[in-house]
This record gives sequence, C-alpha cells and structure tokens, in this order.
Amino acid sequence: AVGVDLGITRLATLSDGRFLENPRPLERSLEKIRIIQKKLSRKRFLSANWLKTKKRLAREYEHVKDFRRDLFFKLGCLLAQDYDLLVLEDLDTEGLIQKGETRTRRMRLYDSSFSELRRCLEWVFQKQGKTVLAVSAYNTSRECFLCGRINQNLGLEDRVFHCPHCGFTLDRDLNASLVLLKHAGWVPPVVACGASPNTSSTLLRVKEEARWGYEAGSSAIYGGVAHKEPRCCFHLNLNRISCFSARYAVSQ
Repeated sequence: AVGVDLGITRLATLSDGRFLENPRPLERSLEKIRIIQKKLSRKRFLSANWLKTKKRLAREYEHVKDFRRDLFFKLGCLLAQDYDLLVLEDLDTEGLIQKGETRTRRMRLYDSSFSELRRCLEWVFQKQGKTVLAVSAYNTSRECFLCGRINQNLGLEDRVFHCPHCGFTLDRDLNASLVLLKHAGWVPPVVACGASPNTSSTLLRVKEEARWGYEAGSSAIYGGVAHKEPRCCFHLNLNRISCFSARYAVSQ
C-alpha cells in the first residue's frame, strides 16, 4: 500500500519517500495564451483571421489538457505496478480554490487539477483490479505520524513537520502521506520492523521536467536519494512508459 499526499509545489508525495514536482502546465503556457488572446481581441468577430486565431487558442488549451492527462495516467501506471492499494486524501478542490488567499494560489490549485488526477489514478488502478481508498484530509498535514497528536501551530509556509509533543521531525508532505496510510489501517514497514521513523527521513526525489512548445520535446522523471540536498542517481523516461502495461524502462 502507498499513501499519496497532493500539493501545489509537489504534485504528489508518496509514503515510500518519492515525490513528483508539479510541472504547472497552465502557468507555463499562460504568457503564450495571453498573447493569442490579445491578438484575438483585435480581429473582427467571425472573420477568417478571427476563426484562425480562435482555433490556435483552442489548440493551446488542448495542449495543456493533454499534457496534464498524459502525466496523470503515467503516474498511475507507475504506482499500479508497485502497489495493490492506493490511499488518497478526499479533497474538496472547489472549496480550496474559493478559499485561496491570493490569485496565484487559486490559479495553481486550479492548474494542479486534483480532481482529474484522482479520476485518472482510480481508472488505472481499477483497470488492473486494484483498490483506491479516499480518506478524510482533515488535519493530515498537522497530525504527527508517530504519536497521533496535532500540531496546531503548523502553517502553510512550514515545510518541515516538528511535533511539539514527541519531538518527531520529518518532511511535512511525507509525514502527511504516512498519516493517510495510517488512517487506512496500514503500518509502513519501517515502523513494523521496529525502526524509529526518525531514521527514515532519507527522501527519494522524483522530479518531472518537460520542454514546452509544439516542437519536439521530452518529459522525464529524475530520482535521487537525499539527506539534506537531493542528488540525481537514476533516470526514468516517461515517454517509454505505456499507460496500459506494467512495464517501464530505467536507463542510467
């Protein structure tokens, strides 16, 4: 089983220590979209040039949508080949967007598309006869994985979780993913084997990078082992992964 904590900076943080950074496709394409929209506003309505620019704008939005959906399905394929049970947080995406304090935060919440990510992951797991559980997201970021108490002083700007009751310290998102797994009734092996969770703070980093535009590009996931600063140790090519198979290639 694996717990997945969703976020804006890190799109998905797994309870096994890996995480996927958010590529923010809409935000990266926003400047190009604005230029096309400005050109569209200067065209005569329903003229040939207006229709041509309108189609170009639609293609740009479709490009963002296709990239996002492709990434979600590939992430689901990677998780489904390693785990039989996926534990997600049951997020109210619309409520989060409405409660966003700034315009940038609201846009990034919309760009992350947590609802679509959940649908894609559920589809991939169900296709392979596996299970997806959604548990309440209430206080999962503030709850201590070790003692179960709540850190009321933890703010959004705090990226490291420190429990004032037992002294447990861990990456904030990693702690939340472990709490989700704990709420589903599963105990991670590091605790079951008697090891202290304080010794499991080594973090595997999985970073998604992509080149944008209509020219030929590549998307890849990079992974590494980090104690204080992440460092790359292997390369995994997303383009060589089939969403409908359980095989993937790792190249050095």
